[in-house]
Amino acid sequence: MLREVKDMASVQISTREPSIATQAKKLRLSRLITQEELATAAGVSKEEVNRLEQGLPLILNSKRKILKELWAKKVEK
Repeated sequence: MLREVKDMASVQISTREPSIATQAKKLRLSRLITQEELATAAGVSKEEVNRLEQGLPLILNSKRKILKELWAKKVEK
């Protein structure tokens, strides 16, 4: 029984959606903007953008600003 639970858990992990960190970094790179450019546009520091992309803890308001800017139609370059 325990073995079945382990197998089911591994299936769930392998079918997860990419993390917000991964999605944010891919979107930023697809728009050809640097972390510094995104940080300036979002009104946060480059370190905060870096923390978001690495999946590290980040103040919710900073995360919201970065994601709002990333998912906006245009990011000024």
